[in-house]
Amino acid sequence: MKSNKNPKHIVKELVSKYMKNKPRKITLKLNYIDGSSSINIKGNDLNETIRWRKIIDFTSFADGVLEAYKKAYGELSVIPISFREEIYKNEKVSLDLYPTGSSGIFEIFIEYKENRT
Repeated sequence: MKSNKNPKHIVKELVSKYMKNKPRKITLKLNYIDGSSSINIKGNDLNETIRWRKIIDFTSFADGVLEAYKKAYGELSVIPISFREEIYKNEKVSLDLYPTGSSGIFEIFIEYKENRT
């Protein structure tokens, strides 16, 4: 991955690339030992892990994912769940953001609402 871009834009581009596959879980893992990050994107027939040589901060990760989903699915309303957890959703998609700072993991669980016509 190119390291000269803003982390938020890197995350947004990455998530947008896999959007058509409808990922069910996107996870950021930080490796504090070597100062790197990895993003795992999982879904039906999808399990991709991308490594980056620098730490991607939690804010850039969340903002990048949310911007990609807002572009694809429209505005999202936020519902605070707990100190750590928030849900962003609309009539098409729901994203459950769950950061665990002490372990360097940020998980986002995604549900898609099927069109019933």
